[in-house]
Amino acid sequence: MSETNEKWRPTEHGANIGHTSAWMAHRKVALDIHRMISEDDSDRTIIDAPYTVMALRHVLRGVDMTRQHVKSEAAKELLAEALTVFDETVPGGKDARDVIEHFDEYGMGIGNLQQPDIRRKHREPDDDLAEQFNHRLEWELVDGQRRPMYRAGPFRIDLVAAEDAAFRLVCDAYEALLLDEGNLVQRGWTYEFQRGSLRM
Repeated sequence: MSETNEKWRPTEHGANIGHTSAWMAHRKVALDIHRMISEDDSDRTIIDAPYTVMALRHVLRGVDMTRQHVKSEAAKELLAEALTVFDETVPGGKDARDVIEHFDEYGMGIGNLQQPDIRRKHREPDDDLAEQFNHRLEWELVDGQRRPMYRAGPFRIDLVAAEDAAFRLVCDAYEALLLDEGNLVQRGWTYEFQRGSLRM
């Protein structure tokens, strides 16, 4: 390893910073889901759940930052496709996060999705709209297993499926970084290896 006196410049490493941020946000999501499923602490689960959805948004932002800063077109295309796949796998994720983050507006019925055709300063509080967009943790049986679902207004996020999609996205970002350095790996290999389903 060679030594250098050159100062490390964050502005030259946006792709890596984005990937690291996405990875950390995904770890929060994964730990939250693990606790929700394996621990019997309903108060903690209810408190964690909305912030789990918000952390999913940070995964997306980190991967999008990586996409913006990788240099090769192939890496940019890989991440553009990966982000599209995430949105298809977790429909309504961005809107659900908006409802949670802007609770001060949605709780009064004046959120962007509640009154989209009215300028914010002209919106009037509306009890019915506020009720339609409340958010909460729910549980559903999926293939005989109890799974956490987060509902924010009309948007329903399967948190287990969202965690898996977020992990795949972080793995795609890692592969894009490798691709940007000229190291080709088979698409999806990182995800398969990390999830333990790759047979050696």
